Amino acid sequence: MRHVNLETLANGAFSAQVNRAFKEVTENIQDPNTDALAKRKVTVTITFKPNKDRNFAPIDIQTKTALAPAAGTDTALSMGKDLRTGEVDVAEVTTGQIPGQMSIEDTQAAQVSADGRPFDADTGEILEPAGEKPLVERIVDMRRKA
Repeated sequence: MRHVNLETLANGAFSAQVNRAFKEVTENIQDPNTDALAKRKVTVTITFKPNKDRNFAPIDIQTKTALAPAAGTDTALSMGKDLRTGEVDVAEVTTGQIPGQMSIEDTQAAQVSADGRPFDADTGEILEPAGEKPLVERIVDMRRKA
């Protein structure tokens, strides 16, 4: 039998199909959303359809890949029912926090106005009662003798 060059088989289409399958597999291996250790497979099926005289055989070439599936993901939902309206409320818990619960990241440091009084930057509200000394002036130095 004469040597069949697989690079030129089907005018290069066989080689192109195999290379495309290799590319799919390697991209799937590099995808962080798939299992790194899962096996992948490239299957090449060459089907010969000879005629009655056995002197001519068209062939069909199929290339299939078996890739690792995308990894699943999970999350948590907090849900409750509004007792006044009967409507169900659902919220995803993304930080391990109950929806509506405050966290340290939710609080912002107070900004200080030109006269040294702290205020809320969102509302402009002064954060200490009028007539009181600024917080800095109310600090008692316990090291100082009376």
